[in-house]
Amino acid sequence: MQLELDRLTDREFDALYPLKINKLSSTHWTPMEIAKKAIGFMVRDSETRVLDIGSGSGKFCLVAAGCSTGQIYGVEKRESLIRLSRKMAAQLGLRVNFIHADIKSISFKEFDSFYFFNSFGENLDLTDSLDRENSIDENAYQENCRFLHGLWEEVPNGTRVVTYCEEEKIVPDQFILIKSEAKGKLKFWEKRF
Repeated sequence: MQLELDRLTDREFDALYPLKINKLSSTHWTPMEIAKKAIGFMVRDSETRVLDIGSGSGKFCLVAAGCSTGQIYGVEKRESLIRLSRKMAAQLGLRVNFIHADIKSISFKEFDSFYFFNSFGENLDLTDSLDRENSIDENAYQENCRFLHGLWEEVPNGTRVVTYCEEEKIVPDQFILIKSEAKGKLKFWEKRF
C-alpha cells in the first residue's frame, strides 16, 4: 500500500492504526504537519541519519521517511510498538529502521539529528497511558532527562535537534535555538559549541 503521505490528514493517517493506537494519537503521536516541519529542518541530504527518541507507534518516522530523503531511525522500549511500527512501514512501502531498545544502549554519535516529543512524560502523567506498566516516577523522569542531556553534550557541532512539547532544559546550552513554531511548542536547535 503506497500512499502519498503529504496528502493525508492526521485523521486519515491515524485510521491506518489499530483503534487502541489511533485513540492515543492526540496525546502521544506527532501531528503530521509538525513531523514535516521537523524533518525539513533535520535532514540536510540523503546521508543524514535521524533518530526519533521514543518512537512509539512510529508515526513520526513513517511521515519523515515518506517526506524526506534522510535515513530515519526510531528507538522504542516497547516491543509491541516496534512490531506495529515495522508492520506499518512494510505496509506503506517505507524504509525505516525501528530499534527495540532503551535509549541508554544507543550510540548518539551515529546520528546527525534527533527528534524528541516528550518521551519521558509518561513518568509524570498517566493520562492515556500506553500500558499498565507505567507509574508516576519523578525520579525516573529526571534521571532520563539528565541522561539525554549528557548524550547531547557529546554529539558534534552541527547536530540538529527538534523538540515538541518539551521544556527547554532538556537541551544543553551548547545548542542554539534557531527558531520556534506552533506557538512555541516546536523548537529547532543546532549545536554550535
